Amino acid sequence: MNTHKHQAQAPREAALLTDLDHAARAAEEGAKEGTGGRESQAARRPFGIGGSDVAALLGLSPHRTALELWADLMGRPQPRGPEPLHLRFGRHSEPFVADEYELRTGLVAVAHPSPIFHRLHGFMFGHVDRLVVGHPDEPAVIDGRVTARGLLECKTASAFSRSAWGEDGSDLVPPHYLAQCAWYMAVTGCAWADLAVLIGNSELRVHRIERDAELEGVLIERATGFWHDNVLGCRPPEPRTAADAALLYPRSAAGRSVQAGPEVVALLDRYRRRCEEAARIRLECDELRASVLAHMGDAEELRAGPTVLATWRSARGSRRIDTAALEADLPEVAARYSVQSAGARRFLLKEPAASRATSASSQLAGTAL
Repeated sequence: MNTHKHQAQAPREAALLTDLDHAARAAEEGAKEGTGGRESQAARRPFGIGGSDVAALLGLSPHRTALELWADLMGRPQPRGPEPLHLRFGRHSEPFVADEYELRTGLVAVAHPSPIFHRLHGFMFGHVDRLVVGHPDEPAVIDGRVTARGLLECKTASAFSRSAWGEDGSDLVPPHYLAQCAWYMAVTGCAWADLAVLIGNSELRVHRIERDAELEGVLIERATGFWHDNVLGCRPPEPRTAADAALLYPRSAAGRSVQAGPEVVALLDRYRRRCEEAARIRLECDELRASVLAHMGDAEELRAGPTVLATWRSARGSRRIDTAALEADLPEVAARYSVQSAGARRFLLKEPAASRATSASSQLAGTAL
């Protein structure tokens, strides 16, 4: 690393570089001890890019965007709800899936809870579920270096997502899992990764993914650019969703306005047209749905022969607190358990005056007809 280049960096960037140095040293020390840095890294997430992060920076993750990953790495707080049940269930099921994999393949899956760091790129790390060896006496790690030829990732999937997975034994898996396995192979040096997925709690599929040098090169190139340009450079990636924009700019500056150039005006016009198209499609969908529901009447299922096409079941009733009655009857209690939440920014599309006049004329003409 060129120290002269970074002498005048902002304090935050300097702190990031210090953390990176610490992470790299922890990896080296852990490698010497054969632990992968477990002792020094267990208390917190390693500072770097892990296997579950790479899909986000590539825009492949269904759970997180590149900007959200950047905000996490920069230490910016983000509002988070409780961890989803399916993620907790996935962790709980991991040992079972690993055991079933051993029964299926005859291979031995060795747990390795410590993070493993790439030997050349200190920001790259991975928490692999298991390393895979041929028999119980075969070591998976020697002197801090992974010697196992393969690794195992354990997943669970809903029966409704069965079509996202290829046939048992194929390498057809969801793109974000493919990126994760390729990342782990780059970090560990393993020649292949087996992805064992339990689908609908009733079917186990094992997908063999061979190491791909070309794919690996693309991942490392993209991750290196993200790390140096966005993380160490303290520059956020471009927002890809409205939630990204709100994360980057959570509060408005009272009274401040900006001028829209021709490009932004064109974007806004395109956005308005797409919203109008979406509204028409939503209306058509609602009408089609209403026709189907009317055909079902009070039936719970709609069938074509033995095949269930749709269901319309009554949801279980729920209880909720009547906050208005609580505030009226027990105002002190209501006040004690009330919290002030930050107001969210709202984006409102203002219709130009000419468009409002045209719309009003059209409505009047339609009424007269």
